[in-house]
Amino acid sequence: MNTIEWIVIIGGLSAIAWVNWYFFMAQAVAAKRVQRKTELRTSAPR
Repeated sequence: MNTIEWIVIIGGLSAIAWVNWYFFMAQAVAAKRVQRKTELRTSAPR
């Protein structure tokens, strides 16, 4: 395999990793933020 083929393979794997992170990990991070914000609202004195 030459250098161009390795670059394409690495780019493809990077794109797959980014898509997986975007759809799975980003949703988990957003859910934690929403949960934390909700907890702050319910525990704050009025």
